[in-house]
Parts: sequence; C-alpha cells; structure tokens
Amino acid sequence: MGDTAMADTGIITRLFFRLLPVQIILVAVGSINSIIDGAIAGKFIGPAALSMIGLYYPMLKLMDTVNAVLVGGSQILCGQSLGRGELEKTRKIFSLDLIVTVAFSLLMTAAFLTVPGLIAKGLGADSTTADGLASYLRAMSFGIAGGMLASQLSVFLQLEQQEKRTYIGIGVMAALNISLNLLFVKVLDMGMFGLGLSTSISNWVFCIIQLSYYFTKKAAIRFELHGIEPGYLKEMLRIGIPGAVVQLCLTIRGVAMNKIILSFAGSDALAAYSAVGTFGCAYFAVTAGVASATRLLVSVYYGEEDRAGLLMIMKTALFKGVGLVAGVAAVSIALAGVFTGIFCTDSSSEVYSLTLQYFRMFPLSMPLSCVFVIFSNYYQCTDRMKIVNFSSVLDGVVGIVVTSLVLAPVLGAFGIWLSQIIAGFFPAAAILIYTVIVNRRLPRSIEDMLVLRSGFGVPEEDRMDISVRSEDDVLETSEAVIGFCTGHGLDYKRSYYSGLCIEEMAGNIVRHGFVRGRRNSVDIRVVLKDDRMLIRFKDTCKPFDPKEYAGLFTPEDKTHNIGIRMISRISTEMDYNYILGLNVLSISL
Repeated sequence: MGDTAMADTGIITRLFFRLLPVQIILVAVGSINSIIDGAIAGKFIGPAALSMIGLYYPMLKLMDTVNAVLVGGSQILCGQSLGRGELEKTRKIFSLDLIVTVAFSLLMTAAFLTVPGLIAKGLGADSTTADGLASYLRAMSFGIAGGMLASQLSVFLQLEQQEKRTYIGIGVMAALNISLNLLFVKVLDMGMFGLGLSTSISNWVFCIIQLSYYFTKKAAIRFELHGIEPGYLKEMLRIGIPGAVVQLCLTIRGVAMNKIILSFAGSDALAAYSAVGTFGCAYFAVTAGVASATRLLVSVYYGEEDRAGLLMIMKTALFKGVGLVAGVAAVSIALAGVFTGIFCTDSSSEVYSLTLQYFRMFPLSMPLSCVFVIFSNYYQCTDRMKIVNFSSVLDGVVGIVVTSLVLAPVLGAFGIWLSQIIAGFFPAAAILIYTVIVNRRLPRSIEDMLVLRSGFGVPEEDRMDISVRSEDDVLETSEAVIGFCTGHGLDYKRSYYSGLCIEEMAGNIVRHGFVRGRRNSVDIRVVLKDDRMLIRFKDTCKPFDPKEYAGLFTPEDKTHNIGIRMISRISTEMDYNYILGLNVLSISL
C-alpha cells in the first residue's frame, strides 16, 4: 500500500523545486540590471560611477520595500483565496495590486524628475558624484513603473503556470540592457544618463512581455476596474508589512553602512562594498527564493490547517533549500576571483584587493541567513507578526550596523566584512528565544519551532495520509480507509462509501492522469472532523475538474462517467481547485 508516513512529501518536494527557480528570478530581477550597470560603469565610466550605483542602492531598496509589501500581501492572500476556490477575490486582489503599484511608481517618477539633485545629496553624494547620480536618477525615473509592474505580474503569472513567460522576459531584458548600455555608454558616451536609460527601457520590455498574457483568453486572473474592494488593501498591507520592515531596514542599513565605510575604511572600500553588494543581491535571490517558495506553499497548507503538510514544507525548505544555498555559497567562494574581475580590471589596486576579500567572506553568511528568512516567512503566513518584525529589525539594521561600529575602528574594512557573518546570529537567537517563550521549554524538533496553536488542524489519530502510486495501491488504500472509518465508530454505509470514493476517484487519477515514465503519485488525506468524513486528493496531473463531468450523461453509453456521477450523488459536498499546478479535490461524506 502507499506509504502513509511519506504522504505529500513527494508532491511538496516537486512543488518546492518547481516554484524555486521563478522565485529566485523574481528576487534577482533588480540585481540583474544592477550587476550589468555595475560592470559597464566600472569598465567604461570609472570607479566613481561604481560608487554612484552604490549610493543609489538605498533608493532601489525603497522600491523593493513597496514591492515586498504588495508581493508578500497579495501572494499570501491569493494562496489562501485560491485554496478556498475564490477566483473572483483573487481577481480583485490582482487589480488592486496593480493600481497601487502604478500610483506609487508615478510618485517616485515625479520625485526623480523634479528634485534629482536633492535626492542625490540625501543619499550621501559629494561634489564629485552629485551631478552624475542626479543624471542617473533622471534616466532611471522612466523605468520605475515598468520594473515594479513586472515584479507584480511575475507573481500572478506563476499562479497561472506561466513561468516560461517570465523566463523569456528576463532573458530579453538582460540582453537588451547589455546592448543598450554598450550603445549609450561606450559608443554614444552618454555616461550615467545612458546607464540609467538602458535599464529603464529594458524594464518596460520585460513588463510588456508579461503583460501581453493578460490580453489573451487563457488568463483566468484578469484586471477588472469595476468591483474593486479597497478593504483588501488594508489586509494586503497588514500581511505584507514584515516584508516592508525587511526592505526598509535594508534601506536604512545602506545609508548607515555607506557612512561607516567612508569613515573607517575609505572610498576604495565603498567601491568594493558596492560591487559585492550588487552581486550580493544575486546571492540573496537564492536565499529569498527558498523563503518565497516556502511562503507560497505555507499560505495554502495553513489555510487547509494541514499540520503534517506544514511540517513537511519546513523540512524540505530547511534541509534541501538550505543545502542548495550552502552549495551556492561554496561555488561563490571558489569563483570570487572571477566575480571580482567583472568589476575591477587592475589586480594590483586596493579596490581589487578589498573586493576579492569581501567576495570570499560574504557567502559565509548565506546558510544562516537562509534559515532565518525561512522561519520569518513561515511566521508571516501564520500571522505571528511581532516576532517577524522584531527579528527583521535585528537582521536588517541592528546586527550588522552595531557589529560594524564595534569592529570597523579596530579592523577597518575586514571588520565590516566580518560583521556580515556575525550579525546573522542575532535574529536566529531571537527566533529561538521566541519559541522557548511560547512553548515554555527548549524546542526538541522542527515541529516545536512551528509554534502552532493546540487546536490547529486535526489530531494524528483522526486522520490518514497516504500516497498512492499504482492501481494495486488504490484497492489496498480503499480497504484501509474502510477499516479506519469503522474503527472510529462510523456506520457501515458511510465507511463503505468512503472506501468506494477512494477506489473510484484515486483509480481514475491513476488510470487517466498518470504519465508513463514519470514518478507519479496521488496524495490522499482522510479526516474525521465534527462527525464528517473529509477526503482530499492532490496530484500534479493535468487539470481535471470532476464536477464538470459529474452531470454529463451519454444515452449511447450509460456507463459514461458513471463512477464520477455516483460519487457526486453520495457526497454531501464536492470542491475542486487547481492551485500552483496541483489538482485538489475535496469530498465530504
């Protein structure tokens, strides 16, 4: 029979690693352009241009802050609403999200165009960098709306299984940005303005490639101006605030660290910090991708009150996700010299030496950082905002700034690089202390770290979790479910119907949904709750809604869809949803 202990594990692992690439890319979109701009600036404009990009970094993080609020809030709300089959609510959230994104983008555009010099001085630019940074700001203003809309659209495209469109858009964006940078900076000598203009144009191309899907009939989530409920914005902001706290802290940290580095390590160290920081966004993209994939899955399983599923998601993220991040860190350290060469050509310079040193040290902070953001995103989905906000402040500002202020006067640039590693222990300790306070004891397992309320979900003795992989498994599972029902005092009729439901619906998935040569499974959860028998089927086969076929009857073939029609009649409720590439069928008896 199917393995009850491993039910959902295969599906969760496959979902996790299917979601992971696009989540990484979503986070990396901004850093892709920053890396390209940094490389072009360092090679064709000079070290001062690289410093200007570093000074611009807090503004990039400010826009990331708003993106994080909207993406985090809308992603969790949509995961929960789709889990309940509320497509209309998802459309309203989608429409509201785009409207708010455009409104904020226009405000930022107006500020960049009207007072670029004032913003440049506020970012710490001096007499040698103020004019160049102001020029860069004016050019970047034209692409703010395109870049922010592209980030939002990518989230909703993933819900509709349209990740390929995002991949294509990012590939075109990167290629176009490189080409335009070479044209505007190297050939036309447009300096910082050309650098920013190429990014703005490529942002809009990326946005248009994604936006085109929503003008097709395939789009289930559509923009609808009528019927928008502003009340959803409050909930979106409340859920998304932890993401804002993180990004806002990074913005504050950017300004603070610029000043600390200039005070204790000098301009060469700032150029090195800017170069690694630009590439560090790509590093963080892997970590944030793991966390975002976790968040998307947790939002759905938490809505279902699936305690076992949540535990499996966290185990997958903590062992396989963090393992992936550790592997990326190891490769990054090995390639530190190659990465340094992207930004610095003179290997004898102080900038090259400091950049190489930081490239070798920064990746050491990645695994612990990944553990923190996994738990932070989990707690965000489970509405434990106080610990998320508190630990985010420790991670984003307090840890690294305080540690840098202690170490920089003694160790200079090396102390600042070292603070990046040490600072990761502060938020990790905060989460551990939080679980001790809630549980009133040291955590003994990952499940203790989830700090779920006592009444959450269904007790283990009142549920069965089984993975079915063959027709033989179907028959054995049917018999096991009948035994489970009778053992819990259900009458023979409902017990028999439960077994029949397994036999018909799981058998139908195995016979018609499984693809030869692929590792197929259908995960079944049987739950006894409030004197009701609930049976849930999950599989990654092609979308198939049995409710659409339950009413179909062919006079020429009276047996057509007979199994589905029979289950439809004996069930008190049948719900179907297609979520994140999963067929989810729930039947009540």
